[in-house]
Amino acid sequence: MNMFVYFLELFSYPQIKVSFDPVSGDHMTITCDTKLSPHRETTELQFAFYRNGHNVQGFSLSNQYGVPSAQLEDSGNYTCEVQTPTGSVRKRSNLAHIHIQEFFYTQIKVSPDQVTEGDHMTITCDTELRPHRETTELQFAFYRNGHNVQGFSLSNQYGVPSAQLEDSGNYTCEVQTPTGSVRKRSSMAHIHIQELFSYPQIKVRPDQVTEGDHMTITCDTELRPHRETTELQFAFYRNGHNVQGFSLSNQYGVPSAQLEDSGNYTCEVQTPTGSVRKRSNMAHIHIQELFSYPQIKVSPDQVTEGDHMTITCDTELRPHRETTELQFAFYRNGHNVQGFSLSNQYGVPSAQLEDSGNYTCEVQTPTGSVRKRSSMAPIHIQGE
Repeated sequence: MNMFVYFLELFSYPQIKVSFDPVSGDHMTITCDTKLSPHRETTELQFAFYRNGHNVQGFSLSNQYGVPSAQLEDSGNYTCEVQTPTGSVRKRSNLAHIHIQEFFYTQIKVSPDQVTEGDHMTITCDTELRPHRETTELQFAFYRNGHNVQGFSLSNQYGVPSAQLEDSGNYTCEVQTPTGSVRKRSSMAHIHIQELFSYPQIKVRPDQVTEGDHMTITCDTELRPHRETTELQFAFYRNGHNVQGFSLSNQYGVPSAQLEDSGNYTCEVQTPTGSVRKRSNMAHIHIQELFSYPQIKVSPDQVTEGDHMTITCDTELRPHRETTELQFAFYRNGHNVQGFSLSNQYGVPSAQLEDSGNYTCEVQTPTGSVRKRSSMAPIHIQGE
């Protein structure tokens, strides 16, 4: 006699169920749904959950796996497993793909498209919320080269009133919900601030400046194409002290250069508002002597009453300037005894005791643009 034995299911094959279409930041609940056989409803069951084959919640009495704040990386292929406490009966659900939808998208945008020094630059963290989530409040932060430049706030814009070269860099923005349960960073956007004008350079004319020359110092810079009409202002400095304030002239002129005009020169260029300002490197300008400081010489060395005394004002012109005409004057005790003339000598045909004194001479160019006085030389006329 044949017997047919029929085994009843203790519990049905489980099914994965998710509460709703989850969006990042939502509390997601995954349920492992199964049904015990009638008359076996009191049987204790244990449940475990897997994502992409990896256990995310071990066996427990809970048939639910909760994710308090679902993130994109929680997307995957989920299964659950149900067993009796002894493991004598164990069943696994079919695979269920769960896709966590993005709460919002974000990207960096900059205005204007090409930013030049001095421009007002606005960086926008552009975000699009999912339908039916448009009223969600978001907070925004901005970073340059990984460093925070504006902390989290409700503004999705970071403004730079007057962009400078150092504002160039790799920018990102970060968006979060007020609780921080969802946080996203944009892709990196490289922003290059273009020069409005080049760093200025000092140029001097003539190349070699000699005393008395008309010296012209030029502050040379070049405006960016399409910005050539921008008005610039120029200032000049010697040894750190201002010698010509800001004006529209890019030149500083010295009609008759003197030795004291030597020094370390810089120039500064700015826009009328001062929003962009640049200083040149230092240029050392050395004013060369046209002629040496004069020296008093007397002949004879010892002058006695009645001698013919000749006082010479000795100076030396610079090479390549030997043809320069010079004028000479002589003084005794500060009083002029011979006015300016082409002669570098003052003669006394018959020296007297009263011709003794402290003598100096002065040398100048015909225009008086360069003038130098000798040191004082005491001359004593000896009695016979």
